[in-house]
Amino acid sequence: MIRVVGANPAMDRVALWPDLVVGGVNRATEVMVMAGGKSLNLARAVRALGEEVAAYGFIGGRAGEALRDTIAEHGIVDRHTPIADETRICFVVVDPKAGHTTMLNEPGPQVRPEETGRFLRDLRADCEAGDIVILSGSLPDSIDPAVAGEVIAIGNGAGARTVADIHSQALREAVGQRPWMVKCNRDELAGLLGVTSEPGELERYQAQPLPALARDMQRLRETGIEVVVVTLGEGGAMLSDDLGCLHVGVPPIKVINATGSGDVFLAGLVVGLERGQRARDAVTLGAACGTVAAARLPAQLPPDFDPAEWLPRLTVEPVEPAR
Repeated sequence: MIRVVGANPAMDRVALWPDLVVGGVNRATEVMVMAGGKSLNLARAVRALGEEVAAYGFIGGRAGEALRDTIAEHGIVDRHTPIADETRICFVVVDPKAGHTTMLNEPGPQVRPEETGRFLRDLRADCEAGDIVILSGSLPDSIDPAVAGEVIAIGNGAGARTVADIHSQALREAVGQRPWMVKCNRDELAGLLGVTSEPGELERYQAQPLPALARDMQRLRETGIEVVVVTLGEGGAMLSDDLGCLHVGVPPIKVINATGSGDVFLAGLVVGLERGQRARDAVTLGAACGTVAAARLPAQLPPDFDPAEWLPRLTVEPVEPAR
């Protein structure tokens, strides 16, 4: 079973606002309401690819009731913990002419310690050997970042393959428990390796060639992590495992809304794993899924998605790490 843990789900309102004028009167041409947050973006894509998936997190209030309805409509197994506070509502403002996407995210709910305890007990009771347990998204401010490490520890203890796709201190807590895989972007990798946000330092790190990135991914693997994946946006993705490093290049597309495409990328990757592929083979399905999703609004897989049409358009090349 694929189990997606996202402590901060949301109801998303995605709207098109052509020629958006800040401070003016604007009229949306299209509005979509759906289950949101990184974890549910991921879970929805897993279901679109035909695999079973269970979702964990915290849901409460009227917005939470609507969120549960949409989760059920997608065929996702709902294992969210009920809470007293209200689930957040987030707004995705897309100006298709300018090619801009603006996220307006409400703060996460207040989660009580007893609610967190129930969530962890339920996850521990459900996890089994052979599962894939993905920690995705963010934690509400009311939850100690150490909970991210507890989630990874629960999955590891059950014999599951654990995946960390989270950020900030929660990512560091998760990495401290040695997940089977870490999926991050280049900035998040820099943070894990101690690159500071001093003026110019992060920019210099981002400008490094792929062999330097491969070297740093190997450094992270040396802490006890089996697979490291770094997404590069239009530059594709990098993967480092015990066989070495490779770069997956993606074809140029017209990006409509890149927000959420990384979640769809990860969905494709873990579906490949669930079907018995090695990570270095499954990453190509992930790259195909993420590329298709970035060309759609919202970022998701179309009903007629056929990976066979996209996989030949990818490039896969080994990268020798810099010394």
